[in-house]
Amino acid sequence: MALITWGPALEIGIGIIDSQHQRWVGLINRLDEEIERGRGGAVVGETLKALIDYTHTHFRTEEDLLKEHSYEDYALHCREHRIFTDQIEIYQDRFDAGSLRISGDLMEYLRGWLLTHITSSDRAYIQTLKDAGVA
Repeated sequence: MALITWGPALEIGIGIIDSQHQRWVGLINRLDEEIERGRGGAVVGETLKALIDYTHTHFRTEEDLLKEHSYEDYALHCREHRIFTDQIEIYQDRFDAGSLRISGDLMEYLRGWLLTHITSSDRAYIQTLKDAGVA
């Protein structure tokens, strides 16, 4: 069973963002599946790296849109992104150094952060982008 199920509750109605969120959910689910199936460290490490790389891509897209359309809480939103990015990069560094085994704790952190961020922080900017004609 997927760790996160994509559906209407996670859609915010901005096409590029929804598409990227859906892909991000897929990467988190893939990482969770690889851990559950006992895949080797190299496979898990590659997926973790892909997840982190995609996180940077998504945040850049989102932040560019928010800045372009003068979102009032831009700085706060970017700060949330930095805190999350710093945390998962610490996990990656520890994993790469061999001192961390990806566990349910990390997966719950990823799941919880993503669901909270999409349903709260991301929903807060919807009207700003829609008023600017972004769909």
